[in-house]
Amino acid sequence: MNNSAMSQAEFLELLEKMRSTYTWLIPLMLMVLLIAILGNGLIVMSSSWLSSPVSPYLKLCVSLAAADMWAAILLSSGLLVNSYLPVVHQIKAGGPCFEAVLEMVRIGGMLTSDMHLFALAINQFLGTMYPLKYKIMVTTRRIRALILCLWFVPQFFVFFWFVLDENDGLRNENCRFNTYNHFKFRITVFLIFMIPLISTLVIYGCILVKLLKAKVEFESVSGNRKMNNLQQTHSYSTRRTTNVYSKLKLVWTTLLIVSTFSLSWGLCVLYFVLVCNDCIVVYRRDIPLSWSLVLSSSVNMLVMLKLALNPFIYTLRIKAIRSSVDHFLNFISRRKPVDQKYSHYSLGVSHSIGKSTIEPTAI
Repeated sequence: MNNSAMSQAEFLELLEKMRSTYTWLIPLMLMVLLIAILGNGLIVMSSSWLSSPVSPYLKLCVSLAAADMWAAILLSSGLLVNSYLPVVHQIKAGGPCFEAVLEMVRIGGMLTSDMHLFALAINQFLGTMYPLKYKIMVTTRRIRALILCLWFVPQFFVFFWFVLDENDGLRNENCRFNTYNHFKFRITVFLIFMIPLISTLVIYGCILVKLLKAKVEFESVSGNRKMNNLQQTHSYSTRRTTNVYSKLKLVWTTLLIVSTFSLSWGLCVLYFVLVCNDCIVVYRRDIPLSWSLVLSSSVNMLVMLKLALNPFIYTLRIKAIRSSVDHFLNFISRRKPVDQKYSHYSLGVSHSIGKSTIEPTAI
């Protein structure tokens, strides 16, 4: 009786600490998520101003930005409905079925982002290893079909788990998804998340080895070239070297996105598979509720920061996206774009220099 009263008193004390913490923490998280929604939304809305033809790499980047925006919207909804309103204001905004659907879509959205990075890796692998066959293998129709699959297949997979067992998940009268708190479901999500992510890192390792080797070879040939052969081979060497440097920049940009993704969503999924009712760390038995809240809040904040960081990576590292965002903002503010102001200058330069011989990157 006394132990029960003490545990109840401790729970009420913890609830009060949660309320005081959530009062400032969740608004801070919502501000970060708002930046993520606006930033990724800006990338998506400005995609119409991308210069044609739009490469498969850019199409996948825009789709990934849309997935990040969707993930930020879902996280914001979850924070408001599941945490802020019921804990801080004692308002029960959503029922168990709403919470189940929200969690189902959130997990599907996480897998969608993961699969986008895997698709980007395969696209750059084909463009680097098979540049001559790339345009035959990667067509517009196939990219559109791939993007549709990246959005819908993960959602169907998670939906399957939520309706798999009778009287569980969405087939339960109160939408109680008991499987969610067990190791079987969590290890499945973990493996489906980690296998493509590890494969992505391995693929980029192969691409980097290939491109860095090519870079060293071109620099070596350029340094040892005799003066009498300089005029004959300079144009070809410049083309090839520029192509290698262009591909290297795209690879480093994507690796930056992948590494931040691994550090945020990766830790989130690791916590997801380690802590549950029958996992390695049993919830509320091996780890107190207070520590569980601290850890979950920390990994969630990393995810939110990652979602807010991506738009800055796109605009700072990818010239085509930076240009499209600039054109979109010019359109919104009704300002004349820089390239239109000085179009007469550009025209004169193009006539004086002639047609560029630098071949476009395959990725």
